[in-house]
Amino acid sequence: MLEHLFVYGTLRPESAHPMARRLQVRAKLVGRASAPGILYDFGRYPGALFQPEGRDRISGAIFALRNAERLLKQLDTFEGIIEPASDLRRIEIEVRLDQGGRIDAWAYGLCEPPARARRIGSGDFIAHVRGGTPRPLRS
Repeated sequence: MLEHLFVYGTLRPESAHPMARRLQVRAKLVGRASAPGILYDFGRYPGALFQPEGRDRISGAIFALRNAERLLKQLDTFEGIIEPASDLRRIEIEVRLDQGGRIDAWAYGLCEPPARARRIGSGDFIAHVRGGTPRPLRS
């Protein structure tokens, strides 16, 4: 079982969401990272469509999970993937660490492109919410 998790929205360390705080207590922050894909704005949270061959990148962070199976079950519930009609799934992706290197990790990604959602061109949800406009990351 993978023991790392890539987060890109409300679970990022910079987020004030209570579940982000819980993750910080129950897992170890490895550092900033990015993954190939497109990020969408759903209002209070983002959605990621991961594309291994894509040029656009999604900014986020990597956590090393302690008691991974238990924590992932809690996160699956939080993300709503246990619901039969969920638009999300937990998938394995490869991420690039900002400090160098690559690592395989779990991530919550969209099953297909959303019908109605605005694309976040920078790939950075936190900067998007705060009104910043960082330059998009490219592979």
